[in-house]
Amino acid sequence: MAMPNAKNPVVDETGELAGIDQPADVWFLAGTFGGEVKRQCTIPHGRPIFFPTFNLFQAVPYSLFGRPELPTAPAASGHAELNGTPLPVREVVNTKSFRVTAAAGGPFGITGRVKAKAWGLWCSIDDLPPGDHVLSFGGEYEPGGFWVHAHYQLKIV
Repeated sequence: MAMPNAKNPVVDETGELAGIDQPADVWFLAGTFGGEVKRQCTIPHGRPIFFPTFNLFQAVPYSLFGRPELPTAPAASGHAELNGTPLPVREVVNTKSFRVTAAAGGPFGITGRVKAKAWGLWCSIDDLPPGDHVLSFGGEYEPGGFWVHAHYQLKIV
């Protein structure tokens, strides 16, 4: 939400936006807003990688008394594999609201400060050795329903 679509890695079709605003201690890879994407990206050696196989995000109204429910998808599934080897996927939950500053021109049509909650199936990879790697991940909500899939050609340098 903090990035307009013009530089948002989730909207990116090639991977050229993957390095924008990455923190120094981890590398986040983007999924999709639905459907499949194939990307290439270069990641500095020494960084763990963290990415969603399937996740939900929900803006919550400001309230002193209300406790909005956490978005969850019990019927969702996720999968990931690195160089043909399956990776463990785990549930990640933000039960407490967090603040996001939504950029104009962003994917949800919201601008300004927003409180949100999130739920998802995520995967992490410890630092990969230098070289080329193939990462594939995705998930779906209800068989035949909404699905996502990302295929990355990674170069660790």
